[in-house]
Amino acid sequence: MCLFSYAPLRRGNIVLQEYEAWNIDTPLLPSVTRLYHLSPIGLGTPTVESLTGYIVRLAEAHCVSAGVLYSKVIKALAGKGNIFSFRVKDQAGYSTHTINGFGSPAADFVRALETLTGRRDLSYLTLLTWSRVLPSHSLLRRCRAWCESCLHAWREANQPIYEPLLWALQGVTICPYHRRILRHACPHCERQIGPLDSRSRRDCCSRCGQSLVPNGIDPVSDSQMQPSEELIWASWVASALGELLATAPQITCPPGRGLLAQTISLCVDRVCAGNASTLARFMHVGRGAVRNWQREKTTPGLDLLLNMAYRLGISLRDLLLGSPTLAPSWGFVRDAPVGGNIRSQPRRMAHGRRVHGAEVSRILYTALSETPPPSMEQVMRRLNHGRATVYRHFPELCRQIARHYAEYRAKRAIERKVQAAEEVRRVACELQAEGISLTRRNLRPRLTSSDYLNLEEGRTALREVRRQMAPQTRSE
Repeated sequence: MCLFSYAPLRRGNIVLQEYEAWNIDTPLLPSVTRLYHLSPIGLGTPTVESLTGYIVRLAEAHCVSAGVLYSKVIKALAGKGNIFSFRVKDQAGYSTHTINGFGSPAADFVRALETLTGRRDLSYLTLLTWSRVLPSHSLLRRCRAWCESCLHAWREANQPIYEPLLWALQGVTICPYHRRILRHACPHCERQIGPLDSRSRRDCCSRCGQSLVPNGIDPVSDSQMQPSEELIWASWVASALGELLATAPQITCPPGRGLLAQTISLCVDRVCAGNASTLARFMHVGRGAVRNWQREKTTPGLDLLLNMAYRLGISLRDLLLGSPTLAPSWGFVRDAPVGGNIRSQPRRMAHGRRVHGAEVSRILYTALSETPPPSMEQVMRRLNHGRATVYRHFPELCRQIARHYAEYRAKRAIERKVQAAEEVRRVACELQAEGISLTRRNLRPRLTSSDYLNLEEGRTALREVRRQMAPQTRSE
């Protein structure tokens, strides 16, 4: 809009003088959201951020913990209860790893977070795009995994540290960029970390609070990898799954089982001359399994899908999206990968097999004399028989092993309580000497285990130190 005004000049002439234009249209303001409109990292790349990692980063952006953000904001919209009850050791409690999957937990959290942040692309931080073609079992790992080289490189380059979705996949064992084996335990407390804890942080252990980013990377440790054949297979798996995650934002309609069934049927016709039994022998499955794949009744497991794509010389993405023109017409172009054959793995249990009493007895007596004593669950992993069979043939030995382990656990619990009281008392005195307030937040980083403050002995020791320090504070 231009404004004009009359400006009289000499000799009676009048001219118009133009002023700056004003835009009087009402500006379109973005809708107000309760949480920040935080952009995901790596969207459309193989290292796209995971949804659990996004929740942690969103909590840090609001200067609160992940537990506070969930309980105060996300919980009501997601419709979940206490999700921080998961225990990595015994795999009990709420399975927080499913938030990165494609079931109802992932869908509920995506809907809640998109409502709170105003974003419309958070489903690509999960596996929801591939929900119809990927198996639901053995897909996501139940604890965090990370590449120390990636964390160190991001910190050195002043880039944000985050948790890629690729690291949450159980089939990924190495980093595709550094070819370094993913780490599964904290280097300080040697404990595994849950995918999402109430005290989760991007670069720190939620158990002990120590940093997960190494100060330096040893080049020798990167070279001490798996054998070359296993390394080639692990690298291919990581690259194939990364390509799958990078393709998700480009797909407008999630693929269904029909495209996968079409590709498998074409492989049967081209590679196996129309004989489904031949493909079943190649993949070490029953003929009925191949027929069920062709009829869209079931889908192959992830290891079978990777094995098939690898031997056909095509990408996992093309196999799931139905690209039949890429399938070779002369057979498999590669041999079976090392570690990709499920039949090559030993069976966990032998039903109907004769029990070798001398061998089983030797293993049980060896376990009985070990220090520290193993649990019966650990002993059963060494045997090729079921629990009921071993208990029926060796009841007294099994009871002795279980009793020794229970006594060891009770003794360790007492020692842990004593250690918790001593360490809390020592750290509290150190903080008091430094003039730092005796709060749990200040104590936890200096404790070897943050659980010490959850024990009654640890809390009692802290109260005693506070009572002892109270008269000194009043006298001063």
